[in-house]
Amino acid sequence: MKNPSRFLPSLLVGFTCLLTSFATRAAEEKVDAGPPATAEETKAVEELAKRGVRADLVANGVNWRYVNFRGAEKPDAALYALIKSVPSIVELNLAGMQFTPADLANVASLKNLTVLNLSSTNVTDEGLVSLEKLEKLQSLNLFSTGITDAGLPHLAPLKNLRRLYLAETKVTDAGVDTLKKELPQAQINRGATLAPPVAATPAPKPEEKPATPPAKPTEEKPALPPAKPEEKKADVPTQSKPAEEKPAPPAPKPEEKKPDAAAPQAK
Repeated sequence: MKNPSRFLPSLLVGFTCLLTSFATRAAEEKVDAGPPATAEETKAVEELAKRGVRADLVANGVNWRYVNFRGAEKPDAALYALIKSVPSIVELNLAGMQFTPADLANVASLKNLTVLNLSSTNVTDEGLVSLEKLEKLQSLNLFSTGITDAGLPHLAPLKNLRRLYLAETKVTDAGVDTLKKELPQAQINRGATLAPPVAATPAPKPEEKPATPPAKPTEEKPALPPAKPEEKKADVPTQSKPAEEKPAPPAPKPEEKKPDAAAPQAK
């Protein structure tokens, strides 16, 4: 039997390498909790909550936040200014909001922002200049906005952008092709391309029957003159003719008696 002590050093070396590999992988997979909130950030989060803006932590044990303006009460310049005091924002939802380019400029300070939703807002081509320095931005939603090809160059510096939604905008195919050259890794969604509607075949018109001429009014026949009352003839006395006397029938002749055959004739 071989001496096991000869294999012990090799086993120790292999086990040490395995532990090192596990430690390295654990360090790489450790979630970045983010910097702890400052007093200014905590105050800004509280003020946002008072005005109906959600500023929740994305998970337990981390300091990164998801901010949603959907329930904001009368958003104004002061409310949008609170954004720059919360650098821990990684997801920001401004969908449906109305703001000025100066209000949107507060987003430029969010260096950790990865998801931004500006769908159904009044964002302009000029307003997109505030996004040029968001180096970590991965998803941008511009659905149903007035963005045109003129605003797309402001998105070219976003080298980490992976998803861009441009459905129901004024962006053209040519504009998308140009931006695609700057951001080849980005998936640009312009919505489904709908085929032009097929012209409906008009239904055959029913044969028009000639209009029936209106019935002629019945000619009224002139009324007959009223019948004259029958004139009563004067009663003429009727003379009855005397009945003609018929002659009395002649009296029957007396029958001649024939001689009795049995009686002897007188000689």
